[in-house]
Amino acid sequence: MRLAVIAGEGDFIEDIISQLDGNPIVISLSDKPRYNYHYKFSPGEVGGILKVLEKEGIDSVFFIGKIERKGIFGGLKFDLTALKLVGRLKSFSDDAIMNEAIKLLKEKNIAVLSQKEVLKDFIAPEGFICGKLTDSEWDDVVFGFTVAKRLGELGIGQTVVVKRLSVISVEAIEGTDCTIERAGRYVKDFVVVKVKRPQQNPFMDLPFVGERTLKVMKESGGKVLAVEASNTLIVGKNFRDLAKRLGIKVVGVGEDIIGEKGSG
Repeated sequence: MRLAVIAGEGDFIEDIISQLDGNPIVISLSDKPRYNYHYKFSPGEVGGILKVLEKEGIDSVFFIGKIERKGIFGGLKFDLTALKLVGRLKSFSDDAIMNEAIKLLKEKNIAVLSQKEVLKDFIAPEGFICGKLTDSEWDDVVFGFTVAKRLGELGIGQTVVVKRLSVISVEAIEGTDCTIERAGRYVKDFVVVKVKRPQQNPFMDLPFVGERTLKVMKESGGKVLAVEASNTLIVGKNFRDLAKRLGIKVVGVGEDIIGEKGSG
């Protein structure tokens, strides 16, 4: 198997790449990559990326890191292949774009590896990861989880910030960090809940949190981070130590524990 990693933004990417077998070819889609790469493209240079995959004899690709979607509405230059791909889209949602990208790669006989399989060691476990929650914090986690899942069904976002059973901010196109920062303008000691959308693609778009998430929470006034167990990536060698040092509680939750807490 000849593997290529298509990488977006993320402080953790180099650590993950170093753990992959086979010395993969790394293609950066980031404006300011923080990792070593072999080729660098804009997300709109789809034709160029496909030519590299063909030249390098790639038969499998793996996506990791955040790839900004905002440019698709303006400011991002598209090559002819990208224009054709965009023209096939019925919507500009994350799921629609990613599904079309996977379809295009399959047409070229290139397999897309699942993040959930390749990064199984980074998957959030169920239970307390750092600290213990109070009853009121659990109430906010249950409330936020339920709201986030409903929003996910509509394809709006992955993250909800809540306090005292009130929604403070929700994620749309701006990303998790901006959602947290916006919440900090209004309240402190809030709860951040991040989940997988019901239709979210496990091949290239699992939700993830890292050390930067914790730092943004600390700067903005967050106190609890709840992520969906078995469906969220926790990245960063010092994640748990940093959470403890910053005084941020972290917990992995699933439908079963939410149902239990919600009925109790």
